[in-house]
Amino acid sequence: MSEEKKVLNEQEVENVTGGGAGGTFWQEGSAIYYRVVSKDTLSEIAWRAQVPLSQILSLNPSIKNPDVISVGQVIRVR
Repeated sequence: MSEEKKVLNEQEVENVTGGGAGGTFWQEGSAIYYRVVSKDTLSEIAWRAQVPLSQILSLNPSIKNPDVISVGQVIRVR
């Protein structure tokens, strides 16, 4: 059974993450995802989502080097 994907507008991002959006945040079920845009860093994404960087790394075991992310990459933040 597939869960509905809901793209969050800026106000909804503010309500869910406590931060504004540079890229696109969206919610699937109880998880919040973010699509990386140019010049993003994991630290900045963590700050916008108001979560520890360690949480993002634990939710995304495919990220081996936190200094290397790609434009268009989808990262789970919550």
